Amino acid sequence: MSNKNLRTVIRAIHLLAAATLGMYFYSPIAGDETLRSIIQFVTLPGVALTGLALWQQAALNKLFNRNKRKSTGSSVYAQPGE
Repeated sequence: MSNKNLRTVIRAIHLLAAATLGMYFYSPIAGDETLRSIIQFVTLPGVALTGLALWQQAALNKLFNRNKRKSTGSSVYAQPGE
C-alpha cells in the first residue's frame, strides 16, 4: 500500500471516529452506559492513535521499514554451505 493510500485510509478512520465522538456529545443518548464504554475504550483511543499516525507517518514508516530490513538482511551473510 502506498503512503498516499495509507494516509487516506487513516484519515477516513480518524474522521469517522471523530464524528462518532461528536455524535455522542450532541445526542440525547449520551447517558447510555454501553455507549459511554464504547466511547471510552474504543473511540477515544482510536482518535488518539490515528491522530498520532497521521502526525508521525514518516517516522513510523522509517521505523517499520528498518525492522523489515533487519529481518531480511541477516540471510544475505549466510555461508554457502548452510
